[in-house]
Amino acid sequence: MTVATQAPARKTAAAAKKAAAAEAPAKPRSTPDRVADAISKGILTRRFTVGQRLVEADLTRDLGVSRSTVREALRILASSGVVDLTPHRGAVIRSLSREDAASLLGVLEVLTGLAARLAATNIRIGNNAKRFEAAAQTLISANTPEALDRVLDGRANYYRVMFEIADSSELSRVLPQARAHLFRAQFYNFLTTADLRSMVAEYRGITEAILEGDPVKAEARTRKHLQKSGERTLPRMSGFSLA
Repeated sequence: MTVATQAPARKTAAAAKKAAAAEAPAKPRSTPDRVADAISKGILTRRFTVGQRLVEADLTRDLGVSRSTVREALRILASSGVVDLTPHRGAVIRSLSREDAASLLGVLEVLTGLAARLAATNIRIGNNAKRFEAAAQTLISANTPEALDRVLDGRANYYRVMFEIADSSELSRVLPQARAHLFRAQFYNFLTTADLRSMVAEYRGITEAILEGDPVKAEARTRKHLQKSGERTLPRMSGFSLA
């Protein structure tokens, strides 16, 4: 076989290998990871609150896993900055300081802005537009007090679908999701009705840009929204300094 014929053969083999890898099922997450996710979502839904001690026996019973699995999950959350592990006291859900929150929002602004850009780029692939419209409905149609209350709990699904459509494993890997849930839960009671109405308008703008397939506008509006989130919450935190 000549060099000229070897090159196409190598390309064909590489393409086949790449296609097989794409079709291979994703590696399932370990049980400690899933338990850590369940606890993180419990924080988001305010089942667990800032400052609360997480009792291993209760988590073992409620989640149906071993105590060793719970302990590993708590170590995962501690490494993510969501809980503090203290000898003789166990795991306690952290409270973000003003500096913590400002730093986290800066990271979320960049990463979520990139996710919005990629989602806008991919929005016309398959049923992405339909999925994103469905995820956005709770946020962009809220116009009553009851609907506005649901906006806070609808954000997690909105961003989850956005990141799925963005389709970047590296981006999803570096996103501090558990810390984002902690931020949303901690500042749940800080937001006024006026704040919620402003958020709805911002989500409408982001959704419109992504569905239009405009990556530049989608990223700019998403980053602006995260900046506004800081303006709405950080000044209401007392006792901390950003200096």
